[in-house]
Amino acid sequence: MFEQQPQALQQKVKLLALESIRQDNPSQWFEVLYAEANGDSAQIPWARLTTHPYLQDWLERNTPQGSGRSALVVGCGLGDDAAPKLQHHPLT
Repeated sequence: MFEQQPQALQQKVKLLALESIRQDNPSQWFEVLYAEANGDSAQIPWARLTTHPYLQDWLERNTPQGSGRSALVVGCGLGDDAAPKLQHHPLT
């Protein structure tokens, strides 16, 4: 596991992204970052470990009805935004 300060982590992400682009596989860096984090959420810059406040506010103001339907949370990272949706929809 690697220990980094936020600025060092930002630099690491930039380098991973540039290398992925150089290899003509621009989204590859996500997989590398998750693998190198080895379960340490502090190494994932967007891991909030809680539902995004905008999504939480929307869920509290609205009552999504989805009986028999499923929902997709795009870019949910470690799944923090997906958890509250389980109350209303099975997730894909």
